[in-house]
Amino acid sequence: MTTYPPEPWDLRGNGAITVWHVDHDRLPILPKGTRPLTVAGRAVVATAFVRYDERGLMGYHELLAAVVVRHGLRPALSITDIWVDSEVSMAGGRGLWGIPKQMATFDVGYRSWSAETPEGVAATAEVEPTGGPDLRLPITLPGRVVQTLAGRTVASRIRAGGRVRRARATWDVPADGPLGWLAGASPMVHVLAPDFAMAFGSGTRR
Repeated sequence: MTTYPPEPWDLRGNGAITVWHVDHDRLPILPKGTRPLTVAGRAVVATAFVRYDERGLMGYHELLAAVVVRHGLRPALSITDIWVDSEVSMAGGRGLWGIPKQMATFDVGYRSWSAETPEGVAATAEVEPTGGPDLRLPITLPGRVVQTLAGRTVASRIRAGGRVRRARATWDVPADGPLGWLAGASPMVHVLAPDFAMAFGSGTRR
């Protein structure tokens, strides 16, 4: 049995984030008590390739897809698909917060990302900045991640801050791969986070 650190997890790293418009009928199953937040009648989904480094609790790579949902009156994220290359991260994500982490192999270049799972390639992305200065977030942004843990819907706290930059990105999501429900979705915005800090979980949930 893999052991993992208690929450909160303080992590540092960089990543590439894309926000998508997705038809409701293509979404995976969401936790009970949540519903997708819609913009122009379509659901909003965020995908991210992330590289956590040793400045934080642990270093590993990650690919995730999260649906923006409403849980009660408040917006939150629900992570439906996620892969990492750390067994400790996988065990902790599942055990602490109900995040359905699975293992994958990552190929990360200067501006390229790829994640291959036992079921095939989940996604690849080519990302580059569009120019202009980085913008440092003026505050640490709070949020919540809503998951199913031991049959219950739980909301866990997350706080993040750092630098962001507008970017151009080209994603390839194979329709027959494990993230195939995103194939053909419409990207809205691409962002690079060249340096961020994140605290995930707090030991309490609400």
